[in-house]
Amino acid sequence: MRKLGLLLFFALTVGFMQGCAQPKQIAPEPKCLSGTDLEAAMKASEFTLVKMNFVIDKSDANLAVMTTKPLTGAQFFEFWRKDNVGRYNTAFSSIHTLRRTVELGFTPGQGQTCIVCKVKTEMLSIPEKEIDSAGRAYSMFSKSDDTELNLALNEEQRKKMDWIDMGRDNLLEKSILDRIEKQILKTTIKNNK
Repeated sequence: MRKLGLLLFFALTVGFMQGCAQPKQIAPEPKCLSGTDLEAAMKASEFTLVKMNFVIDKSDANLAVMTTKPLTGAQFFEFWRKDNVGRYNTAFSSIHTLRRTVELGFTPGQGQTCIVCKVKTEMLSIPEKEIDSAGRAYSMFSKSDDTELNLALNEEQRKKMDWIDMGRDNLLEKSILDRIEKQILKTTIKNNK
């Protein structure tokens, strides 16, 4: 029975990974929203980002910018989270420890506000522990037991641990801009009733 379960798990994993090749990503154009002032655009943006589980780090109307604190990427089973767009990003985030930071820039103009979105993606890099005896191979990465996972790093590992810049996540940028536009439309329709 256990072999059948492992075989089923393997088949599902292979099926999930098919078609998970990294899609060609093109940076989205700024989203220009006519009839929207800076205040309404920033409110809709903040609401959208918070709904996506991002925490606002800075929101400054004078500088017309908004940034979030880094958000650790969702795993494949966290279906309620919206910070992975596409199968490739979901699989990659489930295998590696990722974090994303959103930066929005607002350009108010003649009867419209344009929003530029940049999502910075970083991957955690932790060097392996040196194995100096056969007995230490078991705790190569952590000192865990069946019920609790513990990541124990030595001082050398802590010094070498770093977040590696993986570039921008253009698919998430487009998704965020589309969600902000929908939120502004909802608010406009609600206010016109």
